[in-house]
Amino acid sequence: MLAALTLPLTLLVLLSGQAEAAPCPGPTLLDDFEAHARAGERAFAAMDLPGLTRARQEALDGLPCLQERVTPPVAAEFHRMMAMAAFTQGDEKQVRAEFHAARRLDPGHLIPAAVAPAGHPLTQLYEAAVEDPEAGRALEPVIPPIGGMAAVDGADNGLRAVGLSAIIQTFGPEGSLERTVFVMPTEPTPAFGPLPLELAQRKRRRLVLGISAGVSGLAAGGLWAGGLVTEAQFSDLAEPVDDQDLRALRVRNNALMTGAYSAAAITAGLGGALVWLW
Repeated sequence: MLAALTLPLTLLVLLSGQAEAAPCPGPTLLDDFEAHARAGERAFAAMDLPGLTRARQEALDGLPCLQERVTPPVAAEFHRMMAMAAFTQGDEKQVRAEFHAARRLDPGHLIPAAVAPAGHPLTQLYEAAVEDPEAGRALEPVIPPIGGMAAVDGADNGLRAVGLSAIIQTFGPEGSLERTVFVMPTEPTPAFGPLPLELAQRKRRRLVLGISAGVSGLAAGGLWAGGLVTEAQFSDLAEPVDDQDLRALRVRNNALMTGAYSAAAITAGLGGALVWLW
């Protein structure tokens, strides 16, 4: 469908490959990001390929710098612009995938006639993208940071459709935006925190360490109290005591105090491990 519309190689080079994100030039607001997506659509309508390339690059560069949460309609605009860039490359599969991602977010949107009139190959692909080009596409959860959450294309469920590009944002425990990343269709779904199994294992380790530290702490206290008792026995001796009995008391006192120090050291070590693991 797209073979006859493929652009000259010199222009395709401008749009080929995944753009490398440049260092953040500064904070990006959602309105700025949306403006880049709309500029790309206008450039496509005007057959302004350098303008489309520039809008696409500026949108990709601005993504990591976003200071606001992406909304589904804005994400849909971005996916439509990416589809138009893929269209100029003759990549029909990518066009359909990007359009499908857009239609999942904004199903009622229609491509303006000024951009592509009815019957245009782009419009035909957009209409065909109502259905998933890969039926039964799997959904994968984005593992959020501990105590936080992840949003995919503005949706709270944190589910990314495998094989579709996605804008992924993570938020901290207090809801503050931590990062924004763009995942290409062939890239794996990222994880920003431990997997559920790792969390369960970590909880079990914390529980075992906590119990062990508590037991050793109680043991240290008991041994220390026993040592104090034997010391009190020394001072309470009113009559001369047999040397053998005295030595026995001293041995008992030393053993109890040594055990108390050892148990206290173990408790400190377990407590330190628990703090580090927490």
